[in-house]
Amino acid sequence: MMKYLHTFDKRIVDEDNNEVLLEGYGAGNWMIQEAYLFGSGSFDGEFKPFMRAEAMDRPRTIDQIIRETCGSSYAKTFWNTYYRNYLTNDDIQYMKSLGFNSIRLPLVARLFIEEEEEIVFNQDMFDILDNVIKLCRENEMYVILDMHAAITSQSGIGCDDGVDNSVHLFVEEESMERTILLWERLAHIYKDEPCIAGYELLNEPLALPKWDYMIPLLLDFYQHCIQRIRKIDQKHIIFLQGHRFAKRADIFQRDMDPLNNWVLTMHIYEDLPDMGIIGPILEERERLDVPVWIGETGGSKHWTVVMYDLLRRYHMGYNVFTYKAVYRKNACTLATYALPEGFSKIVNYALKGSAKPTFKESREIFNRYLEAIKFASCTLQEQEANAILRKNNVSIPAIGYDIVNGPGKDYSGTYPYCSFSGYRRECHMQMVLEQPAYDHGDFKHISSTPVPKYGDYNNLMLVLHKDEFVSYTLREHNYEGDILAHMKGEHCILNVQLEDEYHTIYVDGVLELKKIYLCHFHKLKNTKLSIRVCEGSLIMKTIMIE
Repeated sequence: MMKYLHTFDKRIVDEDNNEVLLEGYGAGNWMIQEAYLFGSGSFDGEFKPFMRAEAMDRPRTIDQIIRETCGSSYAKTFWNTYYRNYLTNDDIQYMKSLGFNSIRLPLVARLFIEEEEEIVFNQDMFDILDNVIKLCRENEMYVILDMHAAITSQSGIGCDDGVDNSVHLFVEEESMERTILLWERLAHIYKDEPCIAGYELLNEPLALPKWDYMIPLLLDFYQHCIQRIRKIDQKHIIFLQGHRFAKRADIFQRDMDPLNNWVLTMHIYEDLPDMGIIGPILEERERLDVPVWIGETGGSKHWTVVMYDLLRRYHMGYNVFTYKAVYRKNACTLATYALPEGFSKIVNYALKGSAKPTFKESREIFNRYLEAIKFASCTLQEQEANAILRKNNVSIPAIGYDIVNGPGKDYSGTYPYCSFSGYRRECHMQMVLEQPAYDHGDFKHISSTPVPKYGDYNNLMLVLHKDEFVSYTLREHNYEGDILAHMKGEHCILNVQLEDEYHTIYVDGVLELKKIYLCHFHKLKNTKLSIRVCEGSLIMKTIMIE
C-alpha cells in the first residue's frame, strides 16, 4: 500500500520518515506535444521573438492541422484515442520494471477547462487522467501533477501551448483565476490519494530573461494558488519552479508554504556533471531548507550515467524528459516510435505550403499514427534506463568517478594544474582528449563547426599517475560478470579493489586503447570499485560491466 509523501530535513520521505528518492520519467508528448517529440519539426522554433504560434509546434497548432486535413469531428476522436493509447498499463508496468518509482504527468489546462466564457470542465479529460493515476496506483508509481501549460501561457515558449510566444497568465486576471480553479478541482479529487506525490503548480514560468520583470506577479500567483489549495488539501507536497527555464531559485526568499511542505524544482540539461552545476543547487537547498527535485532533465547515455548518480548521492531525485516520443539520436527516451507512412505530406502541407492530402488519406495517416504510439508498436530502449540507474551492461566514462565524499576518499589527484576543459577543475585530475578530437574552446570563435552540447566532455579521458586513485559506485547487477577498463599505458601497476577483494593488474606496452580485464564479480549492489596506480601512469576512457 502506498504512503503519503512529505518533506523532512531537506528530503522527501514517506509517513514513516523513510526517504523516498523520486526517480522517474515525464510523460511529455502525452497532453503536451512539441514538434521535436511529435515528429513535426525541430526544437529551435520555440525561441523566436513575439509571433503567433507556428504550425505543428505545440498542441493547439497540431490540433489545428488535424482539423484542416481530417475534419473537426475526426480531430476530437483522434485525441481521445491518442491520450488513451499513449499511456497504458503496459507503459506504466514497463517503467516500474526498469526500476523507476514515479512519473511526472504534464497537464494542458485548456483540455480540462473549455475555452469558453463560462467555466465548463471537460469531464472526459478528468476521466483520462484518473485512469492513468489508477494505473500508477496499481503499479505503486508516485505521480507528480505538472501544470505544463496553464491557461493562456506562463513560459513564453511553445511548451506552454500559448497562442503566441508571449506570457499572458500573470497579466490576465481571468487566466490566473481559471488556472487556480483547475488546481482547486484537482486538489478536491486527489486530496486523499497517496500515490499523488504532489502538485507542480507551473512548468518553466518566465522562461526567457525578457520576462524577469513579471517575477513579482509570478510570486503573487504562487502565493494565492498555494493558499487556495491548502484550504482543500493539507497532505500533498507543493512543487515550485523558479524562472529562466527553472534554473534559477533566487526569487524565493521565504517559506512558500504555510505547512512547510514544498519542494524546489530545478531543471538540468546539458550542464557538465560536476560541482559547477550541483554546487549552486545545493546552496539553494541549504538557504531555503527544502528538498530539491530535478523535475526535468535528459541527455546522452555518456552524460546520464554520471549526472544521475551524482544527483542520487546528494539525495536529489530526478525526472527524465521524456518517456515516449519519435526516435531521436542521443535522446534518453524509453519507448520510441517511427513516424507513419505519409506523415511528411502532413508536415509539408503545414510548414511548406505543399498540397493538402485528401481527407481520406489524411485520416489514414493519423490512424497509422495512433497505432505507432501503442506500446506494442514501440521500440523499447532499455539501455537508456541501464545508464540512468547504472545497472546491467553499463559503461561508465572514466572521468565520471565519484566525488561526493571528496579527495582522499572518492579520488586523489596530484595534477598541479586544472583541467583545460573546465570539467571538475577542483579535483586536480589530469584529463586529455581522445584523438582526433580537438579542444572546442580553441576554435569556438573562428570555426564554423558547431560546439557539441557538452563541449569536450564526450571526448575526455582520465590520466592517472603514481599514487592517484579514483572510485566508482556500481549500482545493481544481479548476475555474474566481469569488470573491464578501456585503457592504455606502459610499465603500469594497478591496485583494483572491489569491496574487500584486491587485485593487482599489470599494464605494459599497451600503446593503443584496449579492453583490460580488472576483476570478476558475482553480484553488485551499490558496490565500490577503486582503481589506484602504484607504478607508472595510464590513460583510461571507460569502465565496462559485462
